[in-house]
Amino acid sequence: MEVPRRQFTWRFVLGAIAVFFIWYFFIQPASQELDPSEQAELLRLAREQLVATAAGGGIIEVNETTLPPRLLQPGGVFVTLSIDGVLRGCMNDSFEPHEPLYRNVLRNTILAASDDERFPPVTPEEVGDIRVAISLLTPPEGLEFSDPDELITRLEPGLDGVILIVGDATSSYLPDVWERFPDPAEFLSRLSEKAGLSPDRWREAPYPTIKTYRVFQFEER
Repeated sequence: MEVPRRQFTWRFVLGAIAVFFIWYFFIQPASQELDPSEQAELLRLAREQLVATAAGGGIIEVNETTLPPRLLQPGGVFVTLSIDGVLRGCMNDSFEPHEPLYRNVLRNTILAASDDERFPPVTPEEVGDIRVAISLLTPPEGLEFSDPDELITRLEPGLDGVILIVGDATSSYLPDVWERFPDPAEFLSRLSEKAGLSPDRWREAPYPTIKTYRVFQFEER
């Protein structure tokens, strides 16, 4: 049966709107920049989750209908906890966006406060002294290089977050770690050690897989 042209047109328009709605809210990665109100909301949620985790509670309940739409888009983050500028916990469960941005913040707040093997779990007494920082990540991209000398020239100190992968061993540094290790060779050596490998492993064939990403970082005042 032939569908009337007007009816077909409206069906097409409504279908296109539905596809755009699904893509915008559930598929596309979150923008790498958030406005001040969106930043404040994520920091508020992270703070509430930190308090709950330190007290032995689980993931907090959030009414998604009250959140800005951008916080419902897929996104991946690092959550970093510090006391007087000294690291107290830092975790990222995945570099690939796989859940709403706000929920990934909650997940990694829990991990930073309770599952960072370098530190004991955060206690309720510490919560008031902790500053929360959130680093929103771009999806990582593989970095092609033919030898260690080329690898060094292709990194952008101060801008690139770097992931090093050798077999099952993986480690990563956020871009702000360049402040501690501004020399790319030292940066990669420390990254190799962080993965449990020898400092010179990044120079040895078969060469590690290297991926880079960028971050949009904000923190509590």
